[in-house]
Amino acid sequence: MSISRRGLLGAGAVAAAGVGLAAMPASATVEKRRIRRGVIRVASFNIHYGAGPDNVFDLRHTAEMIEAIDPDVIGLQEVDKHFRARSEWLDTAGELAGMLGMHQAYGANYDLDPLEPGRPRRQYGTAFLSRWPILESSNTRLPQYTGSEPRGLLEVVVNIQGKQVRLGNSHMQHTSDAEWQEQADAITARLAQSAQPVILLGDTNAVPTFPGIKTFTDRYDDVWARVGVGPGLSAANTWRFDYVFVPKGSDVRSAWLVSTDASDHLPLVTDLLLP
Repeated sequence: MSISRRGLLGAGAVAAAGVGLAAMPASATVEKRRIRRGVIRVASFNIHYGAGPDNVFDLRHTAEMIEAIDPDVIGLQEVDKHFRARSEWLDTAGELAGMLGMHQAYGANYDLDPLEPGRPRRQYGTAFLSRWPILESSNTRLPQYTGSEPRGLLEVVVNIQGKQVRLGNSHMQHTSDAEWQEQADAITARLAQSAQPVILLGDTNAVPTFPGIKTFTDRYDDVWARVGVGPGLSAANTWRFDYVFVPKGSDVRSAWLVSTDASDHLPLVTDLLLP
């Protein structure tokens, strides 16, 4: 999670309002009800490589948080794969998928040589975990200016209850408005080619008042703007950087943030009718 002037544009307005947290539904009862009605649960969670705000790595705590959310599909950002000692050189997406019994797809935006010959490549990026089969996945590099962090758009096509849905997941740039806009344009152009209905989620590093957000809201519905309660401050209890965008006019039943110390971001969760 990085702070930029895109965050500061709206910080004064939202910081005073506090965090709007809705109570998470009782999982066992809701699970039966939402499957019967064709409702799916989608979440976005910047996991801060598996560490809380104290930077103490605890991947099991991350897994417990995801299990409590009970998502059909969850997009993760800041995901290490044999990347650094900070995450014990683990394939964190693979470890989470194993602990939770979910399918997974990974998109490496940093892809570095190992420090020692014969060791796995050191990668950092985004991931999806899904309770439903992932039919295909791809990671597209986004426009990058010299010296800035590489970013990507991870896409998966998931077969949910016999219907195919395309989901995109990105953790966008935070230092240049021009580069951010090129990335947003690349994301929307790429997803416009989809044959399946699209759900886009991730950490945009931009608050709703940032003008570039219209690149997404002109094409998709922002679930928090539709049904969320409160300012939706998902990042450091100060900024709304995390979004789930769905096709215009989608039947969005609920959206809420989950209070947790498992990361410096709060998971954003939404229940919606299958697109």
